[in-house]
Amino acid sequence: MDQPLVSIITPSYQQDKFIQETIESVLSQDYPNLEHIVIDGGSTDSTAEILQSYNYLGERFRWVSEKDRGQSHAINKGLDMAKGEIIGWLNSDDTYMPHAVKRAVSALQQNPKWGMVYGRANYTDEQNEVLGPYPVEPFNRKRLYEGCIICQPAAFIRKEVFDTVGEIDEQFHFCMDYELWMRISKHYPIGFIDDVLATSRMHKDSKTMTKYFDVGLPEIIRASIKNYGSVSDQWLNQYFYYIVSQNPEGLWKQLMHLEEDKNIL
Repeated sequence: MDQPLVSIITPSYQQDKFIQETIESVLSQDYPNLEHIVIDGGSTDSTAEILQSYNYLGERFRWVSEKDRGQSHAINKGLDMAKGEIIGWLNSDDTYMPHAVKRAVSALQQNPKWGMVYGRANYTDEQNEVLGPYPVEPFNRKRLYEGCIICQPAAFIRKEVFDTVGEIDEQFHFCMDYELWMRISKHYPIGFIDDVLATSRMHKDSKTMTKYFDVGLPEIIRASIKNYGSVSDQWLNQYFYYIVSQNPEGLWKQLMHLEEDKNIL
């Protein structure tokens, strides 16, 4: 089989502590036809210096560092720059296993109707030590409604899919990946590789750790209503438990806010 160009897009902001590991994990792939595009949001740490050190790679490694409208906008900028037939999205604190791209390309070539494919992944800590498996499952749209069963760094998407479903929805700043999976699943079969392809790093500054309840859950509710027309009990139970635990007296106000928010209901 041929070896189509794969474009890896990395949005970044203030991640000089981790981004070199991310870049090296792309360079260590056993698949030869790759380009890596880093979209940095104008970091003031040493990110730019790290990125400059890879300029010797030429067209295989392209980057910009300028203010943007956030992670979703950065990914869309990367999509506009990407020349590949297949897109990978690897955040600047995550990493690939050395065989990830090759496995994904092979799976998509063997299953031409699949719009995207994903594999298993592990959570890691700040030192990249494995904490445990990400809760990934073989694809099922009902299960996707109930929970995010796809680990974003372990997912690869045909670029043509974005012509059908659109790019990243920039209204979402936390669950933009989950919302994208929902959209893709309405139009394309989604495949699964039963092998670990990536790591998702957990650290004190990651959005998963700092913004899950305040930003993440409300966005998940919006994404579910947008793509399914309703919200699973799992997400609602988490959301209302959080509201009650934080401010029991404010529960009624929160309910009224949800009802009035036209972006949600």
